[in-house]
Amino acid sequence: MPAISLGRINLFLLVFLCLSCGTKFPERPLIQYTFETKTLEQVLSGSAVWSKAHELKYNFGYWKPFVWVKFDLVNSSEEICDYILELESPWVDNVLLGWDENGKVVEKRFDGSRAFSDREIQHRNPVYRFSLKPLEKKTIYAKIQNSGILSAPFRIWRIDSFFDRMERDYIANGIYFGIIFALLLYNLLIYVSVRERAYVYYCLYLATLAVNYSLLGGFFKQLLVPDLAMSVKPYLYVSVNTSLTFVGLFSLSFLNLKKVNPFLHRLVLFSVIIFGGMAILSFVLPHNWIEVSFIYTFPYIFLLLMSAGAYSYAKGVKSSLFFLFAWFTLFVGVIFDSLTKASLIPSTTFGRYGVQIGTAFEVILFSLALGRRLRFLLEENLLAQNQLTTIKKDLETARKIQMRILPDGLPKSQKLSMFVSYHPLYDVGGDFYDYFEFLDGFGLVIADVTGHGVSAALDSSTVKIAFHNAKEFKESPKELISAMNKFLCSSLSARFVSAAYFYLDFKQMKLYFSSAGNPPFVLIRNREIESFECPGLLLGVRPNFEYEQKEIDLEEGDRILFFTDGLYENLRPDEEPDTILFPEIRPLVDSSQDVFHSRLMNRLSAMRKTSKDDITLVSVDLIKK
Repeated sequence: MPAISLGRINLFLLVFLCLSCGTKFPERPLIQYTFETKTLEQVLSGSAVWSKAHELKYNFGYWKPFVWVKFDLVNSSEEICDYILELESPWVDNVLLGWDENGKVVEKRFDGSRAFSDREIQHRNPVYRFSLKPLEKKTIYAKIQNSGILSAPFRIWRIDSFFDRMERDYIANGIYFGIIFALLLYNLLIYVSVRERAYVYYCLYLATLAVNYSLLGGFFKQLLVPDLAMSVKPYLYVSVNTSLTFVGLFSLSFLNLKKVNPFLHRLVLFSVIIFGGMAILSFVLPHNWIEVSFIYTFPYIFLLLMSAGAYSYAKGVKSSLFFLFAWFTLFVGVIFDSLTKASLIPSTTFGRYGVQIGTAFEVILFSLALGRRLRFLLEENLLAQNQLTTIKKDLETARKIQMRILPDGLPKSQKLSMFVSYHPLYDVGGDFYDYFEFLDGFGLVIADVTGHGVSAALDSSTVKIAFHNAKEFKESPKELISAMNKFLCSSLSARFVSAAYFYLDFKQMKLYFSSAGNPPFVLIRNREIESFECPGLLLGVRPNFEYEQKEIDLEEGDRILFFTDGLYENLRPDEEPDTILFPEIRPLVDSSQDVFHSRLMNRLSAMRKTSKDDITLVSVDLIKK
C-alpha cells in the first residue's frame, strides 16, 4: 500500500525550520508579583508588597485564583516606537491591565468567555498595543484570573516583528492542521477499503487531536465561532480526555494486547474507561482539579503505552516499533516545548513548536505503523489465498478421485430403473454407494462413513475395497456385511461406518437385506408407503459381530427408496424418519420416477435450513413387463 515517505517527513520539518527563522523571540520581561487582594487604584498607589523581580517566574500553580504582576515597558531608542504586549495564554479567564498615563489611570480588560470578534486586536492570544515616546519607561500592572493553571507568560514585541511572526505562526500551524486532516482523510479511505477497527480509532484520535490544538491554541474561537460568547475550557478538557480514550482503544487494537498480554489489555482498557468517565465529567469538575490530573495522566499513559508497545514488539508484533518511535517523538517534543516555555533552554524552532512537531511525527508514525500492519495483513491474506487455492485444487482432485470410486453409470438391467442423488457436505464426502449386476439379481450397498470431508472420503474408498473383496457373498447380505465388517475393523482407525446391503432376487421376487446401523428403507406399493429396517452394529466396531438378515416380497411396479441419514437429519430433530418423510412422499406417489425423485429432493431441501451431513438418495423402480 502507499505510505508516507521519510523524505516527506524531513520536508515537513524543513518547512517548519524555514517558517520559524528570521524573527527572534524577545525575552520575557522581569516581573514582580503579589497575591494580595487589591484594586487597580490600590496597586498603582504603591500599597502592594511585591516579590523580587524574576524573568523565569511566570507560572504560579493551580490553586491560586488570581495574581498581580508588574513589569516595565522601555523604549531605549530615541524615536517613537510601537510595541505589542502578548500574553501567551489563549485560554485565560480574565485579564485586567492598567498603567498610569500622565496622572490618569488607563485600564484594558480581557474576558476569555466573550466573543472573539469583540477583541480590540484580532489575535488568538490576549494582545495590547502601546506607543512609547523616545526613552520612555512605562510600568504595567496586570491582574490575571484563571480557574486552571495560573500563569503570566508575557512577551514584549516590536510591532513589525510581531506581525511578521504572527504570519509565520499561522502558516506553520496551517501546515500542522493540513497534515492532521490529510492523514485523517487518507486513513478514512483506507478504512472504507479494509474495515480494520484500528483505523477507526486512529481517525477518531486524529480528529480529537485537531480539536484539542484548535481549542488550546485559540484557533477554534478565532476561525470557527468568532461571534459566539463561550469559554473553551470545558470543551478542551472533554476533547483531551476523549483523545486519551481513543488512543487507548487504538493501542488495544493495534498492539493486539488481548492476545499478547491479557494483563496489559485489562490495564489499558481500565484506563480507557477512566478517561471516558473524565470526559463526561469535565463539565462539572473544577477546572484546576482536571488540569492537575493531567500532570499525572500524561506520564502515566506514556509509560503504560510505551511498555505495552515494547512488550508487543518483544512478542513478535514488528509494527510496534513504529508505535514506540511515535510515542518517543511526542515525548521529546513535549519536553522541548515545556523547557522552552519555562525559559530553561534558548528559544528554538523545535522548542516553540515542540508539541506540534511531536504530535505531527507521532500521527505520521502511527500511520506508517498501520500501513505496515496492513501490508502484513495483505501478505498473510495473499498467503492464505494461495493456500486456499492449493486446497481447492487438492479438493477438486479428491472429488475426481471419489467420483471414480462411485459407479460411473446407472444399471442397465431390463428389470429395474435407478436414479441417484449424491450431495456431499463439502467438495468430497463420506457417503458411498455401489452395486453388482448379474443375470437374475441385483445387489446394492449404501454406506455412510462417520465424519465429513477429505478424511471421510478417503475412508469411503476403503469401504469400496471392502465391498468388492466381499463380492463372493453378493447373494447373501448378512455374509457380505460380516465380511466387510472384518475387513474394516482391521483397516479403519477410530472411525466407523453405517451400511446396508440389499439383494434383489428377480427369480423369487424377494428382497434380502442386512443392515449395520443404516436408516430404514421405504417401499411404495399401490400408493401405500411402508418402511423396513434391520438392526445391526456399525461396521468397524467388533470383528466377530453376527448380523441379521431379513427379506420381503417384491412386486413389479414397486418403488424402493434407499438413503443415508443426511436425507432427513436437521429437518425435525425430535421426530422419526417415517413421520418426516412419509408426508413429503405421499403427494408424489403417482409421479414418474424422475419427477418423483427430483421433487422429493426439492421438498426436503426447502425444509432444510442448513446442511450438516452428506446426503445420498437411491430410488429403484421394478419395471412392469
